[in-house]
Amino acid sequence: MNNEKLKKELHALIDNTEDEELLNMVKEDIIAYQNESKKDPIAIGFDDLSDLSPEDRQELEELATEDIDKDTITEEEFTKHIQQWRSRLSTKKDF
Repeated sequence: MNNEKLKKELHALIDNTEDEELLNMVKEDIIAYQNESKKDPIAIGFDDLSDLSPEDRQELEELATEDIDKDTITEEEFTKHIQQWRSRLSTKKDF
Protein backbone atom coordinates (compact mmCIF):
# COMPACT_ATOMS: atom_id res chain seq x y z
CA MET A 1 0.00 0.00 0.00
CA ASN A 2 1.44 3.38 -0.94
CA ASN A 3 1.61 6.34 1.43
CA GLU A 4 -1.12 8.35 -0.26
CA LYS A 5 -3.64 5.51 -0.13
CA LEU A 6 -2.76 4.77 3.50
CA LYS A 7 -3.13 8.44 4.45
CA LYS A 8 -6.54 8.59 2.76
CA GLU A 9 -7.68 5.50 4.68
CA LEU A 10 -6.41 6.94 7.96
CA HIS A 11 -8.12 10.27 7.26
CA ALA A 12 -11.38 8.46 6.55
CA LEU A 13 -11.11 6.46 9.78
CA ILE A 14 -10.36 9.61 11.76
CA ASP A 15 -13.17 11.54 10.09
CA ASN A 16 -15.65 8.80 11.02
CA THR A 17 -14.52 8.56 14.65
CA GLU A 18 -16.32 10.51 17.36
CA ASP A 19 -14.42 8.91 20.25
CA GLU A 20 -12.34 11.79 21.65
CA GLU A 21 -10.26 9.47 23.84
CA LEU A 22 -9.28 7.35 20.83
CA LEU A 23 -8.44 10.45 18.79
CA ASN A 24 -6.24 11.76 21.62
CA MET A 25 -4.43 8.42 21.88
CA VAL A 26 -3.73 8.37 18.15
CA LYS A 27 -2.50 11.97 18.28
CA GLU A 28 -0.21 11.24 21.26
CA ASP A 29 1.21 8.13 19.57
CA ILE A 30 1.94 9.99 16.34
CA ILE A 31 3.59 12.89 18.19
CA ALA A 32 5.68 10.54 20.34
CA TYR A 33 6.74 8.54 17.30
CA GLN A 34 7.67 11.69 15.36
CA ASN A 35 9.68 13.06 18.29
CA GLU A 36 11.57 9.78 18.67
CA SER A 37 12.18 9.55 14.94
CA LYS A 38 13.78 13.01 14.99
CA LYS A 39 16.29 11.72 17.55
CA ASP A 40 16.97 8.53 15.63
CA PRO A 41 15.91 8.59 11.95
CA ILE A 42 16.21 4.82 11.76
CA ALA A 43 13.95 4.31 14.78
CA ILE A 44 11.20 1.80 14.20
CA GLY A 45 9.36 2.59 17.40
CA PHE A 46 9.83 4.41 20.64
CA ASP A 47 10.57 3.50 24.24
CA ASP A 48 7.31 3.53 26.18
CA LEU A 49 9.39 3.19 29.35
CA SER A 50 11.25 6.47 28.88
CA ASP A 51 9.28 8.24 31.60
CA LEU A 52 10.19 5.66 34.27
CA SER A 53 12.68 6.53 36.97
CA PRO A 54 15.94 4.54 36.93
CA GLU A 55 14.76 2.67 40.04
CA ASP A 56 11.41 1.74 38.46
CA ARG A 57 13.11 0.69 35.23
CA GLN A 58 15.54 -1.53 37.17
CA GLU A 59 12.70 -3.11 39.14
CA LEU A 60 10.77 -3.81 35.93
CA GLU A 61 13.83 -5.37 34.31
CA GLU A 62 14.39 -7.56 37.38
CA LEU A 63 10.75 -8.69 37.33
CA ALA A 64 10.98 -9.47 33.62
CA THR A 65 14.03 -11.67 34.12
CA GLU A 66 13.16 -13.42 37.37
CA ASP A 67 12.55 -17.16 37.46
CA ILE A 68 8.97 -17.86 36.41
CA ASP A 69 8.76 -20.73 38.92
CA LYS A 70 9.90 -18.52 41.81
CA ASP A 71 6.47 -18.34 43.46
CA THR A 72 5.24 -21.75 42.32
CA ILE A 73 4.08 -24.29 44.89
CA THR A 74 3.20 -27.94 44.48
CA GLU A 75 -0.36 -29.16 44.34
CA GLU A 76 0.14 -30.77 47.76
CA GLU A 77 1.26 -27.44 49.25
CA PHE A 78 -1.70 -25.71 47.63
CA THR A 79 -4.13 -28.27 49.05
CA LYS A 80 -2.60 -27.83 52.50
CA HIS A 81 -2.97 -24.05 52.29
CA ILE A 82 -6.59 -24.36 51.20
CA GLN A 83 -7.38 -26.73 54.07
CA GLN A 84 -5.78 -24.30 56.54
CA TRP A 85 -7.70 -21.39 55.05
CA ARG A 86 -11.00 -23.31 55.23
CA SER A 87 -10.26 -24.28 58.80
CA ARG A 88 -9.65 -20.66 59.81
CA LEU A 89 -12.73 -19.55 57.89
CA SER A 90 -14.99 -22.10 59.60
CA THR A 91 -13.57 -21.09 63.00
CA LYS A 92 -14.46 -17.45 62.34
CA LYS A 93 -18.03 -18.38 61.32
CA ASP A 94 -18.59 -20.00 64.71
CA PHE A 95 -18.29 -16.63 66.46
